[in-house]
Amino acid sequence: EAGMVVSNEPGYYADGGFGIRIENLLVVIEKDTPSRFGDKKYLGFEPLTLVPIQQELVDAGLLTDQELAHLNAYHERVRMEVLPALPPGADGELARACLLR
Repeated sequence: EAGMVVSNEPGYYADGGFGIRIENLLVVIEKDTPSRFGDKKYLGFEPLTLVPIQQELVDAGLLTDQELAHLNAYHERVRMEVLPALPPGADGELARACLLR
């Protein structure tokens, strides 16, 4: 239902070893689509959590063009929305964390 908040928590866990997980909160939103089958409304997700995804955890060579574009768009949004809230001089660190590939 539009307005609900859910968590997205993809991860990898090596049995008896270690694990990593990337967590984001998402809000459910109504999406416009080219087709409205039976005039039904479609839902999608919009990120609420705006924190850079650590680049060292990403092997960009394994991503499709669409996945890489999604990651780059997310990082651009992080930069645009978070930068104004940071203290002066923090823009370089944020830019490095959101390095677009």
